[in-house]
Amino acid sequence: MLPYYEELKKVFLFLCFVAIASFLFTYLFEPFIVNVEEHKINNLWIILLHSVIPIPIAFVYFFFLKKSVNNIENWTLGKEFLHLALILLLVGFASFLIRDFIYTNPDNWSFRYLWEEIRNTFLVGSLLLAILLPLNQERLINKHLKDLKKLPTHQQNVKEAITIVQIFMPIAEEKFELNIQSFLFAKVDSNYLEIFYKGSSRLEKDLKRLTLKEFDDQLSSFPFIFKVHRSYVVNLKAIESISGNAQGYILHLKDYSQRTIPVSRSKIEEFNQLYTNLKSQ
Repeated sequence: MLPYYEELKKVFLFLCFVAIASFLFTYLFEPFIVNVEEHKINNLWIILLHSVIPIPIAFVYFFFLKKSVNNIENWTLGKEFLHLALILLLVGFASFLIRDFIYTNPDNWSFRYLWEEIRNTFLVGSLLLAILLPLNQERLINKHLKDLKKLPTHQQNVKEAITIVQIFMPIAEEKFELNIQSFLFAKVDSNYLEIFYKGSSRLEKDLKRLTLKEFDDQLSSFPFIFKVHRSYVVNLKAIESISGNAQGYILHLKDYSQRTIPVSRSKIEEFNQLYTNLKSQ
């Protein structure tokens, strides 16, 4: 998923929308039992206050989150749920702290009302997130599909000369040769690197004690060999088709239907440029 914190202006507008939705839901459906005799202010103002409280809390949270997270490649749906749950927890705690300003109940500072405020916050917040998160995912899928439509689909059929590259290893005696034309992709596997290439009759794989960065650096003179993800380097000429999802692109390779290769969100712009240039050659 695309992190909400990337554009703070959109974050603010999103929070205002959530506040309005929360206010309307609470005001129209009255999901919680209230004792009007304990109110120091009108119930309408109490609902409005509880709806507005999340705006500064969530905005400050996302502001510092943006400063603390440097690599959005690691952002997942699970992390998105975690951060949003933490925000709801903070909002519930803040609602508990202001009870003395809006209620006359002598037990305002009891654990019972702390639990009640947090529970109510999650009840309203979870309902909204159950609607907004799928919409956000659908928006990202549509965005990536639109980007895919801009990419060229045909490449000129040009016969290439066989290119053999010497790949050097940390242990000099273990260096090996790589046929660039038959190379499909390389994948990180623990402390090793799996290198996949098309053999004379079938797909073949070599396992080398080499980092992905060391491998990628030695192929930097070939612009069509591209690190599409923190765990994958791909020969762009081996791509058969591309599809999209909320995380980014998914590559389908020629002569290899067993696996799809992800393209990270942070790599999409550079991938689009390289792939477009490759197809136009």
